[in-house]
Amino acid sequence: MSNVLKSTLKLTAAGAAAVAGAYGTCCFIDELLFNRKLKLPDNINRKIAGCDAGHLGGFLENNLKWLEDYGYERHYIVSDSGFKLTGFLFKAKEESDIYLFGAHGYRSYAKKEFSGVAQYYLAKGINVFIPDHVASGESEGTRCTFSYHEVRDCLKWLGYMTETFGTDIKIILHGVSMGSATVMTMGGREDLPDNVKMIVADCGFTTAKALFDSKLTAMGIPHKTLVECVDVAHKRIQGCSFDELCPIEYIRNVTLPILFIHGEKDNLVPAYMAQELYDACPSENKDILIVEEADHAQSYMYGKDEFEARLDKMIASAKLK
Repeated sequence: MSNVLKSTLKLTAAGAAAVAGAYGTCCFIDELLFNRKLKLPDNINRKIAGCDAGHLGGFLENNLKWLEDYGYERHYIVSDSGFKLTGFLFKAKEESDIYLFGAHGYRSYAKKEFSGVAQYYLAKGINVFIPDHVASGESEGTRCTFSYHEVRDCLKWLGYMTETFGTDIKIILHGVSMGSATVMTMGGREDLPDNVKMIVADCGFTTAKALFDSKLTAMGIPHKTLVECVDVAHKRIQGCSFDELCPIEYIRNVTLPILFIHGEKDNLVPAYMAQELYDACPSENKDILIVEEADHAQSYMYGKDEFEARLDKMIASAKLK
């Protein structure tokens, strides 16, 4: 074997090893981001959660206790992927045909995400139905998908609700963070049930790639090649590309009444994305609330009065009652 051939083979082997190593790293990053068994660093978890136990004088702890004490029913479906998913129904004190359907955020769970605003809806005589997404809370599964499978699962939940609670029910979609991306995507799909009458999109992103770009740029990390590599791994593992996580494309089809909400100090999903989503939405009945002091998923805590006032106005205009 010639020296040239030997050198070529060595370089080829080294290149292949480097590619394999880079791909393995991207697979690990994808697992770290989307596998519930792997824990993100605490500082990142806190940013995602927006609030944790003890924050703002025990806001979360107090509201979770209130919700648990209120009482609820568990409901179940099996996703198309074969996972048993759990939903929670909190009934209004008086019989009502209006239901809030809540979609929680990434690495969160239903009762935590809606422990505060659920009290508002129940006081308005609106039933609250909040499922745990796949790989979250009491639902089965090991991996979330940043809204791709969550959209499909939530549409299945809407069908279940109509079959179980009645064909005449009216539904409000309310999503937070990843859940906001989920309900915006649902709202722009042709298969959205006709009994969905209104949408609330709290701190949602425009596209997954735009979100990753904003975060990695802020951290000074060369990101384009990294995101593309992780995307390849994600598509192989989950069957979907980051390009398919694009709520802003679906929001262009939304004509339902819709309220966009965002915290101005959101350090996870930039507040400018709320304005971009609002501008892209063709609905004739749309509103936007930016809460000055709120970080990610904190708008209800910091802006409760205005948050509820905007909800009051939107619910009235949607003519749900």
